[in-house]
Amino acid sequence: GSTFKNPIDQTTKKAWELIKASVPKNINFGDACISKKHSNFFVNKNNATFEEMYSLINFVKKNVKDKTGVNINLEIKIVE
Repeated sequence: GSTFKNPIDQTTKKAWELIKASVPKNINFGDACISKKHSNFFVNKNNATFEEMYSLINFVKKNVKDKTGVNINLEIKIVE
């Protein structure tokens, strides 16, 4: 499912639109990457570590905030 909730209280744009406009297409952290089919789906290509996935999530969140001014929040729950 989706990694981030749609920020309906801040904009009419969906989270995937904000991510697509704010993050380079082929960004990855190790084996953690953004799906080519949907920019709000994050993928473990093979052996991504927790740290790689968490770094990707934080990178995306920061880039969306920096480029659009919108804070996106996680849809998923992180379990350590």
